[in-house]
Amino acid sequence: MSADRTGADPSSPAIDPRIEELRLSVDALDRRIVALLAERTAVVRELTGFKRDEETVRSPGRVEQVVAKVRGLADEHGMPPGIAEATYRTLIDELTGMQMVLLEERRAVASAAAGSAAGAAAGEGP
Repeated sequence: MSADRTGADPSSPAIDPRIEELRLSVDALDRRIVALLAERTAVVRELTGFKRDEETVRSPGRVEQVVAKVRGLADEHGMPPGIAEATYRTLIDELTGMQMVLLEERRAVASAAAGSAAGAAAGEGP
């Protein structure tokens, strides 16, 4: 069995051209969605700089506020709200994990700097 240059199997039934159009639309939407998610991630990364502890990173009240908002937006746009909620809960979980790593990295740097400053104050060091 050989495939034509598009990768389609010539022995398989022809695919409706509309399916291909819709697939191209989905691909274009995916590019836009990922670009927006990357933009959102950058904003959350910057926001993390203002957070000082795990409680402010996790912000359960804010999570529920965001989930309620996106459920409403989904409903307004004719999308099943459960899809928006599941998507955002996953997004929030992943971004919370990223924020926790960033917070821990910042704490480690601050701790190392404090240790160096304490050592210098005690007359230790080079």
